[in-house]
Amino acid sequence: MKTEREAAEITDPWTIRIEQVGETTITAKNQVSLPADGVRLLGWQKGDRLLVTVQRTSLGDIMTLMRRPEDWTEAFAGKLGHVFGTHEEILQYLEEERRSWDPEE
Repeated sequence: MKTEREAAEITDPWTIRIEQVGETTITAKNQVSLPADGVRLLGWQKGDRLLVTVQRTSLGDIMTLMRRPEDWTEAFAGKLGHVFGTHEEILQYLEEERRSWDPEE
């Protein structure tokens, strides 16, 4: 059975939920151990590839880890509907655009 935290899945791409799950220290070799609670909460496994991004803000620097998608196409499929419209709207736009290419008779 999922815990309340695990059950609260985020489906809105613009929603961010931040939870502090631990603390770590940078070693002399620039290595860190990830807090076990955080790794379990995210479902990460040994061998997962992580993408690292850095954000510099007026409040401080932030380093973010994200599990690398196995399939980028699948990871982003359907995620930009709010930008480009629905599948039907895109097809309608393409049809209208293609009609504009035909020379007028």
